[in-house]
Amino acid sequence: MSSRGGYLLDTNHLGAATTTTPVRRRLAELRCKGARIGTCVPVLFELEAGTAGPESCAVAPAIGPTASPDSGLANRPTTARIYGELYTDLRRRGRVLSQVDMMLAALALQLGLTLVTTDSDFDALPDLKREDWTA
Repeated sequence: MSSRGGYLLDTNHLGAATTTTPVRRRLAELRCKGARIGTCVPVLFELEAGTAGPESCAVAPAIGPTASPDSGLANRPTTARIYGELYTDLRRRGRVLSQVDMMLAALALQLGLTLVTTDSDFDALPDLKREDWTA
């Protein structure tokens, strides 16, 4: 699939979409403009693990229908290859990212998406486009 830009939400922003006004406002603005906004399945797992309870039900309406898991977005072998390259490079440089973070980075790089996160661990990947909507 060719990359057309868009946004990939990390767990900290997906969770914030239910409570943080600037994040919700930015999501609404981008959805109105037709922006491609999504996340990946491991982020949904992290969110459920961290918010198991009634408030977790608010996530889907907050992000809306344009936010979909990666199941139809990425070529899995290509994403896996990029993940492996990231892992090897980070390990060679003595850096460590969680598996979920490396999955997000691989998917964002493959599809030309901007990763929306507050996580400074991604500083280790200078080629990765990032934004923080919590400010």
